[in-house]
Amino acid sequence: MKKLIFLGAAGLALSGPAFAADLPPEMPLKASFVQRFTWTSCYLGAHLGGGWAKENVTDPVLLVQDNAGLGGPGFTTGGPTTVAVNQSGAMIGGQIGCDYQFPSNLVLGVEGAVSGGTMKGSKLVTLPDSPPDTALVRVKTDFMPTLTGRIGYAADHWLFYAKGGVAWASNKYSVVGTFNGGAGLGLPFDFEGLSLRTGWTAGAGVEWAFAEDWSARLEYDYYDFGSHTATMNDAVNGPGPLGFKTTMQMVKLGVNFHVWGWQ
Repeated sequence: MKKLIFLGAAGLALSGPAFAADLPPEMPLKASFVQRFTWTSCYLGAHLGGGWAKENVTDPVLLVQDNAGLGGPGFTTGGPTTVAVNQSGAMIGGQIGCDYQFPSNLVLGVEGAVSGGTMKGSKLVTLPDSPPDTALVRVKTDFMPTLTGRIGYAADHWLFYAKGGVAWASNKYSVVGTFNGGAGLGLPFDFEGLSLRTGWTAGAGVEWAFAEDWSARLEYDYYDFGSHTATMNDAVNGPGPLGFKTTMQMVKLGVNFHVWGWQ
């Protein structure tokens, strides 16, 4: 009996290599399972969010009472009047850009974006030389392009980043009311102005690649457009200058479709 067991074991040992040679080769793993995820790509996307801005306007009283001559002789302001007009509203837009991820997980990229929406605000200003006359100062921001670079750190399907660059803002201004001069003159005024302002922007955000070609992001941006003087025009009362100093903030939720052409 022992001899039979020994002979059977020897036969299996000798036939093992031949049997293994007849087995099919091991199937290679798909590249998608072994390839390391990377943020290297170009993308196109859209965003939706809200913004708020502080606009220091100087000097709507001077514009109405002096520059346009609505007050007549003797009407003059005592000094510059700065009025804070707060804007807020919804913003919607799109972005396009490209990123490159280094082996160290550092990510560098460039992005162009444009936003439009309903950001606006107004403030009622007293005209001290002709009480109880007032002027309504209105500011609206309807169009904002940006061109930024960004730097980030990739943690697998998550990207934490900061960004900065140049920004532009298209603004509409108006100062409207009726100048009575305390004597019931009933002189209407409607000053309007437009400007395309250049400034800078900086922000930060987090982005999550939730599908093979899709990612979602949450981003905060700060904008500073400095000081600017716009020419305000009234068809009847003539032109006059108005000064603006603008800072703005925005929170955006976006989604991007990625083209992985750089891999």
